[in-house]
Amino acid sequence: MMGRTLPIRDEAPALSAAADRAAVFLLGVALQFNVLTSSFGLPFQRLSDLLPFLLIPWLGLRRAVIAEALRNIAPIGAIVVLLGASIVLKAHQQGGDVYLTLVLLLYVVQAFILLVLFRDRRIENAFCIGLLAGMLASLAVLFLASTGASLDRFGLAVPLDGVDEELKLFFQDKLGGLWISGNETGHVFALGGAAALLLSLRYRLRVIYLVYFAALLASFPLTNNRAGLFMPGFILIVLMRRNLRPSMVLAALGVLGVLLLAWSLTGELPLPGTLAQAVERRFTEDHNVAGNFDERFLSGVTALQLVVEYPFGVGEIARRDELRALTGLMTPHNAFVSLALQSGLAVALLLIAGLVRILLAPAVSGPFLTYSALFLIPSMMFEELSVNQYFLFFMAFVLASWAISSDPDPERPRAG
Repeated sequence: MMGRTLPIRDEAPALSAAADRAAVFLLGVALQFNVLTSSFGLPFQRLSDLLPFLLIPWLGLRRAVIAEALRNIAPIGAIVVLLGASIVLKAHQQGGDVYLTLVLLLYVVQAFILLVLFRDRRIENAFCIGLLAGMLASLAVLFLASTGASLDRFGLAVPLDGVDEELKLFFQDKLGGLWISGNETGHVFALGGAAALLLSLRYRLRVIYLVYFAALLASFPLTNNRAGLFMPGFILIVLMRRNLRPSMVLAALGVLGVLLLAWSLTGELPLPGTLAQAVERRFTEDHNVAGNFDERFLSGVTALQLVVEYPFGVGEIARRDELRALTGLMTPHNAFVSLALQSGLAVALLLIAGLVRILLAPAVSGPFLTYSALFLIPSMMFEELSVNQYFLFFMAFVLASWAISSDPDPERPRAG
């Protein structure tokens, strides 16, 4: 009889751990495959905004999470108070402003729980695998959207009803699939590189990163997003540097030379139509580089002036109106500045300080936070992503890292 009861006691923790990995995997999928639940009349804009209400009670009651929270109650409380104050003290409080701040607050709590659970590498791996699986699903939606299919009724596209006609043309030129435009999608996929890099190094399978990078390149003809290729391309070179051979480099240069020669003789690139148009539009025919730089500089400087004028934030909708009135533009093209205008200067500085802290001590921070910071910074520098749920979630990881002990409980082994 006793022999029959022992397996039951041994199975319970295994089943619980499997359930946790499944939950975290589905969270990773949902973050990338982030369906617009507001399309179905739900009071949540996206699927990832709904999940904290389900996963915080489920995962937050783990003994390790409670112990970590009690050990670091002061920094957790300070972050919560800081985010809460940004709702009360910002110059303008509108529905969207309150919603975005509350979402960021929930994400910070959820990120804190996940960072504790990530001490078990199997859970961390499950989350990263979910992110990549969700990216592939989101990529499939992007390709489907390029056919002209109407997907907003299914929550798989952003409705453009009431949007200015000029903006509609922009969104058609830079397809976003699940996101508003290619300017968001390219960076969302770029940040997925953190998961691909972690899994590639952990499993010693560089093919994982290669498949990820190929998927990212496949999205380029539709998103036309150059900046989203920067960090993933740099990491690819670093990752594959030992595998490069002179013959491979010469072959690549030869192919590039043939393409350039064909373009100079015919005026057209011998590539598939959509890809050729994207390359020409974003690299060879982009004659507005100087004008684009001037616009970004003007909007950036003006936005910084607004940050000084409204150190506690001005609100998401109000700052767009103020920027448009001052410059004719609605965005500073910088997510750090946008976050300062949305949630206050203190929140933005805490995020920047967290990123610096992570990069200065990668061994202490761990690979997931380090790789996330590497992919997060370039995207936030070149695009306004402070209201994108995927980026809000990764910003929350950085903010939550302030409340995680650098020296975890030595009695708790790091599994995996």
